[in-house]
Amino acid sequence: DHPVHPDHRGHGDWAGFRGGNAVRRIDRQNRPGGDAVIRSRRGSQTVEMLFVLPVLLMLFFMTVEMGFVMYDFVTVNYAAASAAVEAARKGKFDGEVRQEIATYLRDWTTEGKRFAVDPWATSPAAQDNTIVVWGPDPNQAFERGSVIEVGVVYPVRFKTFMIDGLARWLVQENVLSLKARAAALSEVHFEP
Repeated sequence: DHPVHPDHRGHGDWAGFRGGNAVRRIDRQNRPGGDAVIRSRRGSQTVEMLFVLPVLLMLFFMTVEMGFVMYDFVTVNYAAASAAVEAARKGKFDGEVRQEIATYLRDWTTEGKRFAVDPWATSPAAQDNTIVVWGPDPNQAFERGSVIEVGVVYPVRFKTFMIDGLARWLVQENVLSLKARAAALSEVHFEP
């Protein structure tokens, strides 16, 4: 007669027997479908992971892609503001200012080297695979106090196919683009 361990008292049919846990384990394996119950629990974890993993990957890629988009957003807004200030300083949005902004956008955006640049546009029309720098006619001079409005249209290209497809489906646009517009007062007085 062996003493019963306190952990084995009051635990169902096998309470009070020495080695009750081992006997219960053997009984579970001998029951019809006993091992299948254990296997189905492992299988359900796999199925759950198959549902959760794509969602986690999508969230990860969306976070990375939004980081690139926000970087480009800041760069495009800075370029537009700089162009407006430079145009105001000169009194016109000439070819030199346009080329400087086009070069800046090509060098400092994430996809700038892959896109063509149109620095001579006069309206903010989005074009696929083209960075558009727009503003008034390059030959137009603005008297001191006149408003010079310039802007940039930058096409967005996502790096992963699933985010690109999802964004186009959600927005219902063929060309996704970042648009920035800035205005400044001309500082130059032109003699008549």
